Amino acid sequence: MKKISILFLFASLLFCAEKAAAQSPKEMIAKVNQHFAKVRDYAADIAMNFQIPGVNIEAISGKVFYKVPDKFRVRTKGIIFLPKQNPYYALAMLKDTNAYTAVPGGTEKIGSVTCTIVNVIPNKDDDLILGKFWIDDARGLVIKSQLTTKSNGTIIVENQFGKMQQYALPDKMVFTVDMAKFKVPKAVAVDLNSKSKVDKNASGKGTGTITLQFSNYAINKQLKDAVFTQD
Repeated sequence: MKKISILFLFASLLFCAEKAAAQSPKEMIAKVNQHFAKVRDYAADIAMNFQIPGVNIEAISGKVFYKVPDKFRVRTKGIIFLPKQNPYYALAMLKDTNAYTAVPGGTEKIGSVTCTIVNVIPNKDDDLILGKFWIDDARGLVIKSQLTTKSNGTIIVENQFGKMQQYALPDKMVFTVDMAKFKVPKAVAVDLNSKSKVDKNASGKGTGTITLQFSNYAINKQLKDAVFTQD
């Protein structure tokens, strides 16, 4: 009887393992989408830190606002310096599972988390050439993404999650950008922040990092569209 119980337990575990392994890349992406779909809008405090070759920008803090489907605004007295105005570009792109082909790419450990890699190829001509996502399948979260684009080269985004992981909203995002292809916003040249400087002799080679830290999230408070209009 004991042997039968052990065999039954082993068979059950094997079945569960096979079921998990059989999960398709698009099913994993759908799990990610379920979290972010809970967010209709949010406001939060944001702190931005920049390590950009040839550009000296002091840390900036302000408020950030988001509203579906793609409204995004940072209010700050300094310069806004982001690879794309909306850092949730990748999640928005993943929402339409018919817009791309998803291909499994094995697994990789990031810190203590074992992630499943999913490669995404757009089905039509777009700015995005290829997307690579490291997904924590247990929590349904994108821990890291690598976006190869026509306009800004390769962008790597690393996410750290905390209290708002149920909404797929990170506490911290770190962008790594290819400075040879990254387009520096004109606002930097205008020098809106008097303590920020641009080195005109910089080669523009190498990589730069932009770190965003979020705190004090207020979610689904029915933000008005007026919040996103330009001053």
